[in-house]
Amino acid sequence: MTEQKSYVRVAAVQAEACYFDLQGAVAKTCRFIEEAGQKKCDLIAFPEVWIPQYPGWIWQRPIDFEMVQEYMKNSLRRDSPEMDKIRAAAAKNKVVVCLGYSENDNHSLYLSQSLIGKDGKIKMHRRKIKPTHVERTIYGDGSGASLLNVALEPDVGKIGALSCWEHSQPLLRYHTYSQGEEIHVAAWPPMNYFKSFPEGSALWSQCREGAHNLSTTHAIEGNCFVVLASSFYTKEGIDRMQLGDGKLYHIGGGGCSRIIAPDGRTITEDLGEEEEGLVIADCDMSEIMKVKAMLDVHGHYSRPDLLWLGVDHREKEQVRSENKDQLTRP
Repeated sequence: MTEQKSYVRVAAVQAEACYFDLQGAVAKTCRFIEEAGQKKCDLIAFPEVWIPQYPGWIWQRPIDFEMVQEYMKNSLRRDSPEMDKIRAAAAKNKVVVCLGYSENDNHSLYLSQSLIGKDGKIKMHRRKIKPTHVERTIYGDGSGASLLNVALEPDVGKIGALSCWEHSQPLLRYHTYSQGEEIHVAAWPPMNYFKSFPEGSALWSQCREGAHNLSTTHAIEGNCFVVLASSFYTKEGIDRMQLGDGKLYHIGGGGCSRIIAPDGRTITEDLGEEEEGLVIADCDMSEIMKVKAMLDVHGHYSRPDLLWLGVDHREKEQVRSENKDQLTRP
């Protein structure tokens, strides 16, 4: 078995996505993977639905048949030539890739994350278990297998992932910690400063400050490094998605990528809200042991005799036999 590195170099993407352009998005994804490889990164994390960008229009127009059809056409299939290109880039550059994307499964959409190993194989795949608020107008729910969201990558460690406001779900976070997560990918959409919105028009928790707060909490509770990746909008995106008169995602910016240590410290410098690049940190994996000695909510600081979590990992198929004695016929 390959021994884990003492230091693991991780990168969080902060960039403008390619609106309604699957091929362009795949090409840009591969360029970032190549850059991460050149910079000797072990892991690169992409934002929530990086391909083909977060659908900001749903917060003002839950029904827009023309736009959702275009979005669907440019969403990524897990088993596709486009995904094969991304997997090949991961293998060529020897970089673990945590990819956030709108997954097209027979024209049903899911808010998905796939963890691709340095060998180019998908080690973990999950879907957001409950899309947030109006996200449910276009995305379906993940099922039991999406709870198995942590995978071991040799010489890097146990890597897990959640999307956006999944970080507000205590039971989901706790189950993630229980899998021994050491590096966590927190995938977020564009998140503007609270002060950017008129008073009373947005929740603090919906903004950049809330995203950083929830991601920091995950680092502290989970005793893990958090790689927070986010995209942003420019005027091009606002115009392309017709966001100008909305209450959310109607202003530019929103990039908020950073990397957080297991004790809650931010260990990188923030980029500008509309500044593209990789936010990179060298993670000293021994810090995990240091914080666990003080606090381990799934270990010595738990009370399973008093409080415990029940989980159903089964994937619920749309068509299945409930009769266990029934023979499956071809």
